[in-house]
Amino acid sequence: MNLLTDQWIPVRQLDGGGTGKISLRDLLCGEKKWELCLPRDDMELAALQLLICITQTLITPRTAGELRIYIAKPLSKADYETAIQPYGDWFQLDHPKFPFMQLRGVAAKDPTPMDKLLAGVTGATNSCFVNQAGLADGLCDGCAAIVLFNQASCAPSFGGGFKAGLRGNSPVATLVQGDHLRRTVWLNVLCEESMAQALSWHGDTFMQQPTWMEPIRTGETIPAQRIGFVRGLLWQPAHIELHPPVAAEFCSCCGSRTDKVYRAFNKAKFSFTVAGTWPHPHSPRIMITKKGQVEERFVAFTTSAPAWTQLSRFVVQQQIDAANAQGQQPAAVILQARTLYGADSQRLHLLVGGYRSSKASVLERRHEVFTLNHGWDSHTNVIHYLVLLGRGYRDALYKALNVFVNGIKGVKVKGAGVKLNQSAETQFYRRSEPIIEDALARVDFADAEPELARMRKALKGIAEGLFKESVRPYLNDPELIRTLAVARRTLYKHLNNLEPQQDKGGDNGATETS
Repeated sequence: MNLLTDQWIPVRQLDGGGTGKISLRDLLCGEKKWELCLPRDDMELAALQLLICITQTLITPRTAGELRIYIAKPLSKADYETAIQPYGDWFQLDHPKFPFMQLRGVAAKDPTPMDKLLAGVTGATNSCFVNQAGLADGLCDGCAAIVLFNQASCAPSFGGGFKAGLRGNSPVATLVQGDHLRRTVWLNVLCEESMAQALSWHGDTFMQQPTWMEPIRTGETIPAQRIGFVRGLLWQPAHIELHPPVAAEFCSCCGSRTDKVYRAFNKAKFSFTVAGTWPHPHSPRIMITKKGQVEERFVAFTTSAPAWTQLSRFVVQQQIDAANAQGQQPAAVILQARTLYGADSQRLHLLVGGYRSSKASVLERRHEVFTLNHGWDSHTNVIHYLVLLGRGYRDALYKALNVFVNGIKGVKVKGAGVKLNQSAETQFYRRSEPIIEDALARVDFADAEPELARMRKALKGIAEGLFKESVRPYLNDPELIRTLAVARRTLYKHLNNLEPQQDKGGDNGATETS
């Protein structure tokens, strides 16, 4: 099966109709509007990233203007056939020498079932509740290719000495979502100018082949600056080989008819080191100074806090300086989106996804879409401030209840001893999320204060309501009367600090950081 010519992409038509599979040629050259159709959101995100990486490999637009043409109208079939000619062997799943994202001759004591390639299907305490039974019993060609890519690039490693991808374990992916699949793919392809900015050494490494064509050597230390753009996009950090397929009628994952499925694979450990951080264009990064050295890592979901709490990291560029101890760099595709259409740009539909994991175990899958109103690209300071404001109301509630729970040491203020602050924080996130998302979609970025005022009022109401709900069972305890008074005073102290400061000229602390 060749990913460039065969029908492997599971889709449904946006204007109605059943599901089916199309080829990459059908997608890029056809007029029909499609969306991905897979049983799990993480597989759809992996399939999307794989389509973007393949398209970026085949066709890199020279300029932003050329990219806008590809976004606007389908590619001609003649141009597609020309584009795929140099890559005939690269994307064949069952190639006799260079199978896609695999290595021939991988020796293993026992075969590994395919569920180990589907992150979170096994190995987590809640896996049986959030996954369809038998999902990985036998995967068709297309699903096998998608899970190979996902495991290599997006998911935690196998653990036990296996390497993770170039972005580390469980990176957050941030992409631009279009109104249908073809446009979404092109909106996340970088033109040459954006590519050169994202990867300054691209010109010296553009001839590199992917790792299954030119394998990583065991024990090798590889400077990140020696990894080319395409090689990095399609990086495979593990030695994997699918077992020969067996006869079947249906794929257990996508449900499509097929004559063969993959049921197992071999995997083997091997050691190598990547020195430095390879700037993957689909994920934001954080920079922190430690002992005089700047350390860089990719954004990840490390807590159960919703994605909006990190939204400014996804879209706001910030340098380390006297005012900022931490820097942040949005994904290159998001930076390109800020300038792609200039004054004609419309709303940004920001697709955010990834896993929250503990070592090799997946705890959560995340898949969200944020809508940022027109003007977001030139007022990222407002987004930064809006997120800080939302987190500020959460902190006000948490700190007040923390006083009620623990009391005050050195002062005769007894604590309730029950962790009310944690459950209240969870409820705050649930109730505030639609308010934050609505504010981002509605705000007039050139005159943000009216929408920010509505948001403050709503979030203040949530914080006050949750405080009252949390302490209500303890109102009749005479030993906690003073504790309640101190906690309530703490709450309103922090809430008042979140109100706009009139003596600052109405800027509410929202200063440009990009």
